[in-house]
Amino acid sequence: MRYIADHDFHIHSTVSPCCHDENQTPEAILEYAKKNGFNKICLTNHLWDEKVKSEAEWHEKQRFSCLTSVLPLPQDENVKFLFGCEVDMDYNYVVGVSEERLSEFDFIVIPTTHMHLAGNTVRKKIETPEEAAEIWVKRFEELLKKDLPWHKIGIAHLTCGHIFKGRTPEVIRLISDDVLYKLFDGCAKKGVGIELNMKTISLGEEDKGILLRPYKIAKDCGCKFYLGSDSHKTTALIDVKENFEDIITSLDLKEADKLVL
Repeated sequence: MRYIADHDFHIHSTVSPCCHDENQTPEAILEYAKKNGFNKICLTNHLWDEKVKSEAEWHEKQRFSCLTSVLPLPQDENVKFLFGCEVDMDYNYVVGVSEERLSEFDFIVIPTTHMHLAGNTVRKKIETPEEAAEIWVKRFEELLKKDLPWHKIGIAHLTCGHIFKGRTPEVIRLISDDVLYKLFDGCAKKGVGIELNMKTISLGEEDKGILLRPYKIAKDCGCKFYLGSDSHKTTALIDVKENFEDIITSLDLKEADKLVL
């Protein structure tokens, strides 16, 4: 059976410091879910738990108390609204959520690809695609070494534009199939979710092929996938469902490939 686009597990509201749309409220997000026929939605505002020490500096609005300020989340009889977060990993590979707070969240997305944040997630500005590819792999490897509740963890936007100046295809094509198989085999064994959200509907065929390759390998390894728009504004929600359907078609995903929360 074809993978059903019935959820969005990565979405931000005004609590995230990088969300500048005052209309991106939990109530608006719930309406978006209802309009698109989703049965689950997860709010994943940015977190750096103040209980976790880091050499990097993090925005005060990423504190745990800021995220919980939106609770309780609005609910609907047809949509389950989950409380999650997006947690960064700093340049020392420290993940910004304490063990005691892991249980506070229904789902946690962790991006290894926020590689534009020099001084936070990477030590210094990345200068070349080759350097970016090396860091992409290293951060992925280090995340998989962590002791985390992998059944409710998702690895966010592995092919996003933050990897190297929007030149993501140049970077991804430098990473070998062998390396990708090793990484995604590790993901499959842990049961961690792989996020799908790249804008395939607006990609040219060459770039689309390059950026789909990691996900095809992940599928081959038996990984489970979830859909996450990573939306920070209401206007970005307009074509989300269309894009989800295009990704599903491009990867020929079935319900058996779905991460279930």
